[in-house]
Amino acid sequence: MLSKEIVSTIFRFINFAVFAGLLVYLFKKYALPQVKEKLVEKYAFFKDLENQYKNLINQNEVAKNEIKDQDNLFEVLKKKITLWNKSCDKENKAREKELELIIQYHKDRLEKQTQNIQHQKLLEEVFPRVIAGTYKQLEEKFSKKQESEKFLNNIIGYMKKSVK
Repeated sequence: MLSKEIVSTIFRFINFAVFAGLLVYLFKKYALPQVKEKLVEKYAFFKDLENQYKNLINQNEVAKNEIKDQDNLFEVLKKKITLWNKSCDKENKAREKELELIIQYHKDRLEKQTQNIQHQKLLEEVFPRVIAGTYKQLEEKFSKKQESEKFLNNIIGYMKKSVK
């Protein structure tokens, strides 16, 4: 019996080895390629995720640099706008001064024109009256022969004195 048991145990091991071999064969033939395929897919998926992560990090760095560049550009533009505003203010002040000078010039010119017009009117109105009055006075004064001779003699005497 012992030998029967030993043979039985040996056959059990052989059956177990055959069954295990059959399972290993079936596993390698059918299940292993699918498992390997799934593992390759998972590996590719994780590799793709890692690449995406690296790309996102790179994009983040590029975005940070771009933001810094944009901030610097903003500051430069802000300074230029400030300088431009100052320049425009200076130009506006200069134009205002120039305009004030032009306005003052026109006021002075208008005042002179007004004075000239008044002077001209005065001459047109007063001068003929003065001439007419003077003419009358001279006529009255020199209407007498003695007065005119006396006047002419005075002028001739004065001329003779100044020639000598």
